[in-house]
Amino acid sequence: MSKPRPTDGAPRPTRRWVWHELLRHALVPLLVMEVALLGGYLGLHWLVAQQQEATREDLIRTQLEQLSRYEAEHAGMVVEDWRREVQQLAHSALREMDAPIAPGERVREMARHVFSEDGTLYVAEDDGEAGSYYSSLAPSYLQDYGKVARLSRLDTVMQDMLEIRPELRQAWFSSYDGYFRIKPWIDTHGIFTPGVDLTSYGFYYLADDRNNPTREPVVTPAYQDPVGGGWLISTLMPVHRGDFLEGVVGIDVTLDALAKHLESTRLPWNAYLVLVSGNSVLAMPEAGQKDFGVHVTPRIEPTPLTHDRFLETARDQSKSPEMVRLLHGIDDAPHGMRKIPLLAGERLVAWYPVAGTDWRLLAVVDPQQVESGIQHWNTRFNQLGYVMLVGLIAFFLVLLVVMRWRAESMATTLSEALERLSDMALRIGRGQPVVRQRFALQELDQAGEALREAALRRDQIELERAEDARHVEMVMAASGDATWRYDFERDDLHFHENFFLMMGLPIQASMHLADLDAMTHPEDLAGMLESRWRVLHGDSWAEARDVRYRHADGSWVWMQVRGQVTRRDGDGRPLRATGVVLDIQRHKQTLQVLEAARDSATEASQSKSRFFSSFSHEIRTPLNAILGFTDLLADESSLTREQRRYVDEAGHAASQLSALIEDVLQMSSLEAGELPLDCQPLSIGQHLIRLVSQYQPRLDQAELTLSLALEEASLWLNADRRRLDQILGNLMGNAIKYNRAGGWIRLALGRGIDSHGQEMAWVDVEDGGFGFDPNQAAQLFQPFSRLGREDSGIEGTGLGLALSRELARRMQGEITAQSVLGEGACFRIWLPLADVSAHEQVVKAAWSADQALPVACRWLVISTRAEDRLRLEVIGSHVANLDIITASSAAQALRLVRDVSPCMVIFGDVADMSVASLFSEIQRLPREAPLWAVRIGERTGAEADGLPPEFFAVGESPPGMQDVEHWIEWLIVRFREFLEAREQDEERER
Repeated sequence: MSKPRPTDGAPRPTRRWVWHELLRHALVPLLVMEVALLGGYLGLHWLVAQQQEATREDLIRTQLEQLSRYEAEHAGMVVEDWRREVQQLAHSALREMDAPIAPGERVREMARHVFSEDGTLYVAEDDGEAGSYYSSLAPSYLQDYGKVARLSRLDTVMQDMLEIRPELRQAWFSSYDGYFRIKPWIDTHGIFTPGVDLTSYGFYYLADDRNNPTREPVVTPAYQDPVGGGWLISTLMPVHRGDFLEGVVGIDVTLDALAKHLESTRLPWNAYLVLVSGNSVLAMPEAGQKDFGVHVTPRIEPTPLTHDRFLETARDQSKSPEMVRLLHGIDDAPHGMRKIPLLAGERLVAWYPVAGTDWRLLAVVDPQQVESGIQHWNTRFNQLGYVMLVGLIAFFLVLLVVMRWRAESMATTLSEALERLSDMALRIGRGQPVVRQRFALQELDQAGEALREAALRRDQIELERAEDARHVEMVMAASGDATWRYDFERDDLHFHENFFLMMGLPIQASMHLADLDAMTHPEDLAGMLESRWRVLHGDSWAEARDVRYRHADGSWVWMQVRGQVTRRDGDGRPLRATGVVLDIQRHKQTLQVLEAARDSATEASQSKSRFFSSFSHEIRTPLNAILGFTDLLADESSLTREQRRYVDEAGHAASQLSALIEDVLQMSSLEAGELPLDCQPLSIGQHLIRLVSQYQPRLDQAELTLSLALEEASLWLNADRRRLDQILGNLMGNAIKYNRAGGWIRLALGRGIDSHGQEMAWVDVEDGGFGFDPNQAAQLFQPFSRLGREDSGIEGTGLGLALSRELARRMQGEITAQSVLGEGACFRIWLPLADVSAHEQVVKAAWSADQALPVACRWLVISTRAEDRLRLEVIGSHVANLDIITASSAAQALRLVRDVSPCMVIFGDVADMSVASLFSEIQRLPREAPLWAVRIGERTGAEADGLPPEFFAVGESPPGMQDVEHWIEWLIVRFREFLEAREQDEERER
């Protein structure tokens, strides 16, 4: 709508503007449009009269085809409504099956049902609710009565469908496990035979994924109602939970209802409709019997359903020859119109398919009726034209008068409303009360309501502001803290009276900022000025600072000052600031007490550490002497049996004491955070295989069987190898000690989700021993706790499990335990997974199958680079008879050489010793087999001139697969030479 435009600089009156706009935008265009319509109508009328005879046949064809198309589309919409209804029923069924059962709901529903002797559950009498049937094909202990109670909520949905859509005969739900519910009630027990499989009939198969992959509603062919209800058409839809077919819902429509609908349809020219499906007649009104002969629908008697009987689809056995000829004649086109001779004469037949079905709707009309109708309507059309011509002229004249009157009325209404709105706005601006006023126009009424709400909001804000002021005053009085406000232009600093009470000063209305700075502690003043400067210059939005102020008695009081600039001018200069002052004197005193306590605790912890260190040194010296002398005495051959037993007991007790001291010292180191861990990727499968060989003598001695479950043999985890061995040693020791003769131990590994939801690797140590009471699981990992077995004769200190769990937690893992008393226990070690995918890809890209060495061999890898060690460990997991041992320092390497006796040493970056010197030290250690060496990485210094002859190859860092293949081939040749030489020496010795 255009705005009023002043012509002489003054606003235009509302009445004049409204009338001008109506005249320009409504009346003039309307007059032009009416003149054009009259001219067009007269011209069209003349053309229609001229072309009427030539186009009459085409008109009849077009109208009849449009009639059949319209009715077919209407039928398609009805079918689509059935689809939506059954879709809603399917969604309601799935929702109700997932919904919880209300208290008493199941009892009420099951009270309607009875059990037959054959195990069938059904509703015996019509109580106004739905019929229900649970086939005895599902035994009573498998029948889901909760589902029966939940699906009873569908009765309301099905009842609403039947009431809203009268053509529906019944609605039902059929479950995969033999449950059937139908509304309205039918005698299901009398219809269904015992043990009937409800999924084998009723077109249940049309809803499965094979016949209905889209899982959309489907319309069945016409079929005989097995309960005697005549011919039916069903609309079905599957009810899926995920990919599982829970059941099928459906609604049924009788062909009689379709025939009645066709009878009630009033069509021009006394035409009538026939509904066909393929070569079968679904519905025909009585008018069609004169043209096609009598259409007889077979009578259906109720027949009990067996488990293997499918419903019979409609086959029109009494079809007339005329209908046969008609249906064969229209098979070649999906839609169209033809003139066909029938019993009562020639008829025009138009047909069109019904969307979503295999139906076709036929519109049949007598051509003579069409001719007479057209002539009648031509006469009426001419008469109507003259009436319209006179009526339009009269209408425009009356409209002109009415619009003038309405324009005056509208202008008056708008003027009065705008004056009242202006008055309300003025009263709001002046702070006067505003009374609610009603307006005839919705938008103006909404504007009036908005103005009234603005007035109420203004009053509410004023009340809230006053209430907030009182609330702040009460809070300040109760807390003892104070607020402050500073005016930069006047240099006025206003404090709440609590500030003066805290400082022991007389209450003042205001003070200068310089007076407050004079009260500030000299050590805090510089920081306070710096914070104030940042806030004033916009570098900080707000600041909080702990400051000491001088009390009236001369003492210093700790305060926390918080504030911010609340108003600035256009140039960014501050105008006003506000904030609070908090009394933190007690907080500071508490911090001092806590710091003193912390220092005391730290000193106590250091004293404990010094005590344990001194204790360890002082007790180990005599303890080592005891162990040494008992070893010497054990070698004496002159001891009697009794004396040897005493010596063995003394040595055993000294060993136990030494183990206890070691556990206590390690626990103390863990608590103090002084036990270093070196977590590296580790192939746990290979590690467990080595562990079994270490414990085999103890297992044989205890008559125990050890089994390995290494389904995840290629699993890698992050752990400290030495500490993991300690954990596994404690768990294996307990599994051996607390087992029974002839028992078993099982080691397994895998990956899973821990209690924190993270994917971790796990190692199980399970035994078939005595186990423990699950109620004592909380005490299991407590230090010195042995769950009452202190006097059982089984050795132990009670520190192993506590130490193991703490070590696992330091490696970002955990240990859990499960047991059944008397049946064994299972301890699970959770440790983080290690990512070695990059190295695995390198190995798999070079080797299509794992390699093998002819004899068992250990390679010692000495390098500070983790990439070198990890690459070779991954390679070792793909080479049979190859064991990779890694070291990151020279001292660690020398210790490992004594323990594992490697056949080849791979030198990388060695930080604390030269490669030549370290290899020389390694050669001095005793060994049984030849020792070879390899150098990887860059060679510097003396190494650039050459390496000892035992270094048979060099390679890159990390090692490449070609280098490793060369080493393996070289070692295979040398191993064969070594084995042949040893066999020759043995033959010479013989």
